[in-house]
Amino acid sequence: MIFPMKCTIFAPQTRKEMKRISLAITVIALFMVAGCKDTKQGNTQLEVETEVITLPDSTLWGHLGEDTGMSILQFITDEGDTLEVYRTDPFSGEDGHLAGSIRNYTDRFALTVTSYDNIDGYESGMSALRVAINASQLAATWKNDKGEMSLKQDGTIAASQLPYNGWKLWNGHILMASQQEQEVGTVARIDTMDILLLNDDSLILIDHLNQELRFGK
Repeated sequence: MIFPMKCTIFAPQTRKEMKRISLAITVIALFMVAGCKDTKQGNTQLEVETEVITLPDSTLWGHLGEDTGMSILQFITDEGDTLEVYRTDPFSGEDGHLAGSIRNYTDRFALTVTSYDNIDGYESGMSALRVAINASQLAATWKNDKGEMSLKQDGTIAASQLPYNGWKLWNGHILMASQQEQEVGTVARIDTMDILLLNDDSLILIDHLNQELRFGK
């Protein structure tokens, strides 16, 4: 007997959404187990259909301009557009998150911003920083007590002892791909994490359970 089930998984944009998705998956798993226990036949099969809905990636790629200062990031996109991005959101008063150094204007950056282009009282083309990540600084070899991993510019990972084999910056988060051996075989997995700290010597990631992964060089 086959019990069909369908769950829809939304790719999260915030850590709150990450927690809600994790809870929803846990509840679904509990119902799966309960269904199996209530079945008397020994050869019962459970069929799970998963639909993944991916939100569009709003990441802007480019490098910083020489007019970058304490209050504004001048950002030059890969397409050649120049943006003036406020480091503190004038609407909410919240500071944008900067992961990595801004001292080298040739470094490649990934930005996510909030646009106020269509709000009365704000100048045309105005935007505020949400997250800025120095991708050039991130692409390096990082180590902790469990092993080491080398994040490559092409999105691959050369890892020792750690399970990761790929990475991507997406909507202000870092997606970490891995393959893990389980009873059913090799299982592919993608973890959505935030970058709490990035500098020349340290990298701190945090997952949807607020667990920190600390690395050094």
